[in-house]
Formats: sequence, C-alpha cells, structure tokens
Amino acid sequence: MKDEQIIKLWKSGLNKYQVSTYYMREYNQRIKVIRYDRRHRYERFMTKYEALRYVERVILEYTRRYE
Repeated sequence: MKDEQIIKLWKSGLNKYQVSTYYMREYNQRIKVIRYDRRHRYERFMTKYEALRYVERVILEYTRRYE
C-alpha cells in the first residue's frame, strides 16, 4: 500500500486505527507469499503497533505539508 492510498483511505472517513489495520493486513499477505522462499523464511510479520506508527507518520507528513 502506497502513501497515497493511505491518505485516500484516511480522507474517506476512516480513522488512523482502521487504516493501519488495512495496511497491516496487506503487508502481512505479501510477506506470507515471500516467506515460502527459503531465502526469506525469517521475514517478520508486521504488528499492529508498527503499522500504526507508519500510518501516523504518513498522515502527519501530509497534514504538515498541505494543511
């Protein structure tokens, strides 16, 4: 999920916790596919706190820049 998609979800009325849940699910689905390869079998899944930290940073940068 790109930063533009995060901002779009946030502007559509979702709060930052709901957006971070969407972001975490999408990220973990991609990691699940990557972990099938032996080389990347130790990749970690993202926790809800890590997802929230990333989403908050993106939203804060957007609000500082455009508002």
